[in-house]
This record gives sequence, structure tokens and C-alpha cells, in this order.
Amino acid sequence: MLHSDPLEMLADAVGSVTFGWADTGVFYARFSRCLSAKTGEAFAARLRSTARIGMRFKYFADARALESYDLTARSAFVRVVGEHRRLFEQIHILAWRDGEVSRAFVEALGEPVCVTRDSFEFEAKLMSAAPRARATLAAKPESPHRTRWPLRR
Repeated sequence: MLHSDPLEMLADAVGSVTFGWADTGVFYARFSRCLSAKTGEAFAARLRSTARIGMRFKYFADARALESYDLTARSAFVRVVGEHRRLFEQIHILAWRDGEVSRAFVEALGEPVCVTRDSFEFEAKLMSAAPRARATLAAKPESPHRTRWPLRR
């Protein structure tokens, strides 16, 4: 079944993206360090393949560990969303602390889009949409009161 596939990782010398199905109908991506043009375009191609299946899904992008990205990578993502917007039920983006999320970027993605810098809000929405995400993403809560769970490498 499509949703039980393991997470994939694309990486180069400057950064990585780990992605896949967090739960039925919930696609998750986590970006680390620098998203190069090559890695960003490869990820966009994988996301396009996912969208071509024709099934609606919720998209969660965790960019808290991202430090920078190539504009070509961002453009490739925006093109995929634009081509298949009707299939993206929701788009949730956890922006990195020092990164600027431009209004033009958000508008290019269309509605509904939720961009936040609050990791607890993002994780709560992810867990609500994908109850099995904690297990799928190899989650390990730091405490019973606050949930933070980096992917294992």
C-alpha cells in the first residue's frame, strides 16, 4: 500500500530532506541545513509523482532545521503545488526561526496554507491529522508535557 512505504531521504554535501507518508493521507517532509537546487528539484519530482496518483492529501513541511535554500528549489516546490493544488487539502509549514516566509511565497501556494514558527502548534496539527505519525517518524518525546521529536538518522 502506498501509505506504508518507508520514509525516503535525499541528501547532498550541504543538506537533506526526509519525506514520505506520516499516516494515511498525510505527506510529511523535514528539511535540514541547506536545501540545494539539486536536492530541492529531486524532492519536487518525488512530490509530483505522489500528486500524480490523484489522491487528495495533507502536506506538512518541517523546516525548523533549515538554514537556507536555493530559490530554484523553492520554485520547483511552488510549481508542483500550482500544478496539483486541488490535491493538497492543506499545507502546513513550520518555518525556521531566522527565515523569512514571504507573502508572495504563501500566496503562490494558494489556500489553505498555515505557516508557523511554533513547533508545538505544528506538531499538534500533525498529530491531529496523522495519529500514527509519531511511530512513522521514529518519534521520541523529550517529556510527557512537551512533545518534540526529531527524526532518527
